[in-house]
Amino acid sequence: MKKLVLNNVEKDDDRVLMRFDCDFTVTTAGDGHWGCEAGRKVRVSTIDLISQAYWKGVDLQVRVGHDSDWDIYTDTGFVKAISEAVGFKVCFTEQGMQEDELASMEAV
Repeated sequence: MKKLVLNNVEKDDDRVLMRFDCDFTVTTAGDGHWGCEAGRKVRVSTIDLISQAYWKGVDLQVRVGHDSDWDIYTDTGFVKAISEAVGFKVCFTEQGMQEDELASMEAV
């Protein structure tokens, strides 16, 4: 089991951000669309859960700090590991929101 340690909570009118520190390694499956090879070791250091209220409900964004390039986008090994770490299913957001060392994801 991957251990997440709550580091910080920020609240404002319609948003709550919870930052978790962690230290685990994900092994990529190599099945993403952007060339990330199978077996790449990606160290995950932080996971932010951002709950945002909207007129039609609540959106839960997941930002993952890691030590790799953005080309891990759509890798199922990464998705599975982050889903297991947070305890619910996540998926990547759009490709343009990905950055080196920061994966943009959301609850499914």
